[in-house]
Amino acid sequence: MAIHFDKGQYETLRQTYRKWWAGELDRPIIPILTVGHGGEAQANALPLGFTTAWDTSINPKEFIDAFDKASDTHRWHGEAFPMFYTQRFGPGVLAAFLGCTPRSTPETIWFEPPRKDIPIEELHFEFDEQNPYYRRIANLYEAAMEKWHGSVVMGMTDLGGIMDVLQSFRGAENLLMDLYDAPEEVLRCVGELQRLWFMYFDKFNAIMEGEAQGYSHWYGMYHERPGYILQSDFSFMIGPDMFKTFVAPELSTSADRLYNAVYHLDGEGELVHLDTILGMEGIKGIQWVPSPGNVNNNHEELLCRILDAGKKVISHASKPDGTPVDAFADRQGQLYFKQSWYFASHLNEARRYAGMYGIEIKE
Repeated sequence: MAIHFDKGQYETLRQTYRKWWAGELDRPIIPILTVGHGGEAQANALPLGFTTAWDTSINPKEFIDAFDKASDTHRWHGEAFPMFYTQRFGPGVLAAFLGCTPRSTPETIWFEPPRKDIPIEELHFEFDEQNPYYRRIANLYEAAMEKWHGSVVMGMTDLGGIMDVLQSFRGAENLLMDLYDAPEEVLRCVGELQRLWFMYFDKFNAIMEGEAQGYSHWYGMYHERPGYILQSDFSFMIGPDMFKTFVAPELSTSADRLYNAVYHLDGEGELVHLDTILGMEGIKGIQWVPSPGNVNNNHEELLCRILDAGKKVISHASKPDGTPVDAFADRQGQLYFKQSWYFASHLNEARRYAGMYGIEIKE
């Protein structure tokens, strides 16, 4: 096993996160990864990617072995930790567990429904433990636990937002019309999908339970208990009233069932829903993603709005115009910065960045 991260480091990580969530940390969460220590590792198998995820000629154990070999050259600093990302199975993979077929491209994976224009009245979703797409991901988790016994955090696969999964079956235009023509059927589907979302979520976590040193999701935050980053990309197409009817109730109750849930706020189109989201007690933080081309605009004002609501801000270390987010000097303890990585040959750059926040990089 090539992972250079021990149980003592995980305990330090847990204590730091506890302080951060409690508002007792006087700096942001700063994950820093350095790679290339001792040279470039050579793996015998392809890594997990959009084009390899559903290639059944590759055994899930090969993905684990490839990561293990690569990790021999990695070192984790600040709040970084060894994590295996599973989002390459596609955003909203719950759709595949329920009947859609994954279609891969080099950039992403989308999910094709069993047939086009299935009337929403005919959509009924059931748990299927023998679904081959579910089994492939479950086998990956099993192989990881057999290999690492919890010393690598297995990120939760990207199950997706509930309305986003429903959109995979109905299509965006059809689903928008359903909100007007068949609202009761939409809400029925939302209820069925939410129940199944948590069934699959719990099944994956059960594989890791007992030995897991922590949990995470596609954004890479550490959780000592199962948490998640919720989303509803579909909601940029609807107004506040429809959001409050079709999205907010599910989002709020889902957040209440999770450990320190955060929300993925994707683009200016979702800002009309921000006040509703900020009012949800179970949502502990907002991961804000500006739309492409939004260089400055209201970025700082928006971050202050999130902070003023008592939520954490999950962000890059700089704003879209390049100025540092750490301008909020009096509230740095509410910030989480996305993981930064450096080549081992440029370790001084990593040390300069870490030193801004009092973090020491020894190796």
